[in-house]
This record gives sequence, structure tokens and C-alpha cells, in this order.
Amino acid sequence: MADPNLHQNAAPAGWHDAFAALPQEDAPAAGWAAVSRRLDARRRRRRWALPLAAAAVLALAVVPAWLPPPTDAPPAAVAQQQGGATSSDVRGLEQLQAESARLEALLRYARDGRVASGTAAVVAARFDAQLAAIDTALMQPGLDPARQAGLWRERVEILRASAGFESTRRWLAANGERYDGALVHVD
Repeated sequence: MADPNLHQNAAPAGWHDAFAALPQEDAPAAGWAAVSRRLDARRRRRRWALPLAAAAVLALAVVPAWLPPPTDAPPAAVAQQQGGATSSDVRGLEQLQAESARLEALLRYARDGRVASGTAAVVAARFDAQLAAIDTALMQPGLDPARQAGLWRERVEILRASAGFESTRRWLAANGERYDGALVHVD
């Protein structure tokens, strides 16, 4: 006659048999209620985070436009001697330079290179390449004042577009989404 305890002490044939031999565990009492409470608490915390983040980005984008230009800007007389520009041209150029500085500060705050999709990284790199090309053109000696003002206008427009892109990425991230635009460009 065969020993009935012989098979109980034998090693299982495979992983499936080993897991099947384990005793069944019961879920802890009130386990789902605890998980549900935690999820509800997270949702309540996030309800105010999105409007607060949107207000902060909006404030960083709009409020600096109301601030006076930096005091370290060159005086109008010095700028006139450099290019024969009128004082209104100099003020316009100073305003463009001040807005450019504010937008760059906003971008330093808004950009987070640690968390980006491939598409978002490509778009950000394209903005950076455009800025680098403009900066290279601005460094040319003997630049015509009209051309210089045009380059500064173009620089500000690219910085505005980049800041808009980054703030949209932040908004999407706050909503648990990500930027995944098409990588195809059709003219």
C-alpha cells in the first residue's frame, strides 16, 4: 500500500504547482475602504493645485510686462551715438530687451528637462536653435539699428512661443497628460 504522506513532502514539479500549493490569502478587512480614502484625499489635494499652477504661470507671463525696464539698460544718449537711432527707437529696443530677459527667466522656471517626451524635446530644441541663430546674428559687429530691432522682435516672438509651449506642457502634466504632437511637418 502506498504512503499518503509521501506526496505531501515531495517538491513541486514546477512553478505553477508551487504557487498552487500556497494557501489562499484573504484581503485585509476594510482594505478597499482604506485605498478609496487615500485616492479621495489625493483628488482633493489636486483640485487646488491646477488652478494655482495656472495662476502662477499666468502671473509670470503677464506681470513682468507691467514692470519698468531694468535700470542697467544703456542710456539713450549712448545708444544714439552707437547707431544714430532716435530716442523712441532706443526705448523700443530697451523694451524688447527687457521683455526678452523676462521671458528667458520664465523659461528657466517653466522648463524641466528631466521630464519630457521625445516630441516635446524636439520642439524645445528647435526653439533653442532658432534663438541661437538670432543671438549669433545679434553679435555681428556694425549691425544696422533697424536690423537689430528686427532681430530683437523676432527673438521675443520665439521666446513667447517657447514660453507658451512650456506652459502648455506644464498644464498638461498637471492634468496627468503629456505633449505628443506629430513629428511630421507639412508645408
